[in-house]
Amino acid sequence: MVVVNPHRQVVEALWSWCHQIGIPLEFVSWEGEGEDGEWSVGEGDADGFVYRQETDVGVIRLGFNQPVALVWVRFLAEVLSHLAVDRENQFVIASVVHEVRNPLTVALGYQELMSQSYSDPLLTKTAELLIQISDRLEDVLRGYQEILQFEAFDLARLCQDVGNEFQEFLRRKSVSLRITGDMGWIRGDRRTIRQVVRNLLRNACDAVNEGGEIDITTENQNTHVLLRVSDNGTGIAAGIRPFLFHPYYTSKSDGHGLGLVICRRIVEQHHGSIDIEDLSPGTAILVRLPKNPQKERASNSH
Repeated sequence: MVVVNPHRQVVEALWSWCHQIGIPLEFVSWEGEGEDGEWSVGEGDADGFVYRQETDVGVIRLGFNQPVALVWVRFLAEVLSHLAVDRENQFVIASVVHEVRNPLTVALGYQELMSQSYSDPLLTKTAELLIQISDRLEDVLRGYQEILQFEAFDLARLCQDVGNEFQEFLRRKSVSLRITGDMGWIRGDRRTIRQVVRNLLRNACDAVNEGGEIDITTENQNTHVLLRVSDNGTGIAAGIRPFLFHPYYTSKSDGHGLGLVICRRIVEQHHGSIDIEDLSPGTAILVRLPKNPQKERASNSH
């Protein structure tokens, strides 16, 4: 079996793209953080003009056979940086789909056996709950394997729906949830945006103690709708905060560090942004999603 280094694949993808469009790139190297240290493609020792650019994923060196404008260097370095993050996210998503779908199939099998073999009301209720959970999980998995289906919908209404799903869980934990704000029409994939709200609400639930408070607000801004999910919990350690959108970084003792990575991917697919605000105590996650101007105008005209 041949193991392909994903970092080298990223470098080779940039190299191939540059040659296809005629950019005079002699070599490209990426000083990453893996065991190999550096991944290079091309004639790294060739004479020419070498430029060094620091990025979020490490130091990138680009060699050309003639001088080039610095804006091109920064552009190519940014392209490689985005390729690296995208490849990393693809790996995470593939791992999540694989690890979740297998036990989900087993759980559904047992659920079917229980439904056929017993008529106890508690088991019936448990079977119904398993079906609901499996439907939601399958919905999430499909969201990372299918083309997004964009439509106009009210983000505030979606937040209310998600809040209703969590009512029993919040009641058992004695946590209060307040959902307020403006009607905010966006154009996006309802299924995956729902997953973002679920993830952020679940993170807030995990962060607060018994008797804690969570607020979800939506606010119409100039071109975007702002979704704010805040809590008065323990907050996030300053040393971890800069890495929370990277895979496997988490402030939870039993967390996997993938929730915010998935949220960021979905938000960026919608041309939005996601940020963290330290409330001391507590944390707020700010998500900005582009408005749907046509729907907003139609709503305001009534």
